[in-house]
Amino acid sequence: MRCRKNYRVAIATVRGYWMLHVVATAKAFHYWHAAERDERNGFPYTAALEWRYVADLLPNTLAAEYSWRRWERIMHLPRRFAGPVYSASTVAFPQQASHQPLLATAVSC
Repeated sequence: MRCRKNYRVAIATVRGYWMLHVVATAKAFHYWHAAERDERNGFPYTAALEWRYVADLLPNTLAAEYSWRRWERIMHLPRRFAGPVYSASTVAFPQQASHQPLLATAVSC
């Protein structure tokens, strides 16, 4: 017995590949031209944001490396500072168990 619906899986795979690579690349080049235009018109921070979008849309390519270098040139920061400032693994004020007994003794008196 043959399954006649396997072609739909193949079509979905091709459409997913097309969306991932072709559309993302087209959007990246749109941001590329917008970043160049913004730099030319005197909006450096807007251009830096768009260079970062290009680098995010074209990961692990020479174009991404080029756009990260443009971002670093505009922002005067290394690339490692482009990420979020907050990290969920760090806690600013860790709770200590030593404060709990002091509060309990103060209330019981």
